[in-house]
Amino acid sequence: MNLIELCGMICLPEQMTRSVLDFASDYEEKSTESLSAVLDDPSQWDNGVKEIAGVLGEDPDGSKMLAFMLLRAVDSHKEYKKRGINDTIFTDTMKFCTRFIEEHYKLYGTYAFKWAWWFPRQLSLREFRIGALEYEMIEREKKKWINIHIPADASMGRERLRESYEDARAFFTRYFPDYGQSDMMCDSWLLSPHLTKLLPESSNILGFQRAFELVHVDETNDSFIRWVFGRTDIPVRELREDTSLQRKIKACLLEGSNLGAATGRLQEDPWKES
Repeated sequence: MNLIELCGMICLPEQMTRSVLDFASDYEEKSTESLSAVLDDPSQWDNGVKEIAGVLGEDPDGSKMLAFMLLRAVDSHKEYKKRGINDTIFTDTMKFCTRFIEEHYKLYGTYAFKWAWWFPRQLSLREFRIGALEYEMIEREKKKWINIHIPADASMGRERLRESYEDARAFFTRYFPDYGQSDMMCDSWLLSPHLTKLLPESSNILGFQRAFELVHVDETNDSFIRWVFGRTDIPVRELREDTSLQRKIKACLLEGSNLGAATGRLQEDPWKES
């Protein structure tokens, strides 16, 4: 696989593809070769991405950084092949960047890549999209677990979630056996207990919640604003009201209430109460 093939594989918008390929055609990989290794070490991700940005120079739309990281993704594909992981998972995983580039266009009217700080997870084979959801392997203080992330385009229907959980468990058992039986955790506004007051019992979001045992609730967390409304730089009174959920959450904010977030552990039998 080469960079052109990868851009097509992940359906990168034509404008960003041109920018990426234009930069890559004159790019001297040796200039950042020593920094590529930091993308494999979670403890160096934040500083490493900043150092890479400094070497790449002015990059208002993030296309230089995207080109740099997609070149690393070409290398990651070789590791996928070596481990026997199929191209469907590779493509779905790397489409993370396409999803956020298209979202930026929808919100601001321009294509840009602003999520370089997250991409090392995919490049280092620590996060994978498996069906509806994304799964990230975490290790801290000799403890291992898997974080579940919910992409904006995820299908939240019961069967799609069931399939994703089962396929993820089988995936990690086969390819990363140290994580095969690890707890699967989720930290998200979608687990906020306050949503039970805003959504009908039949809601897919509440169905998603019921698969988890809550271990922590953060009443002050306001990350939901980014995910529900797309932007955090708009006054509350001007927030969008395109969906019933947006309208209900906006009303809560205007009343001075907060939705918060919660952390939950996926139950061994996620559907026992469904």
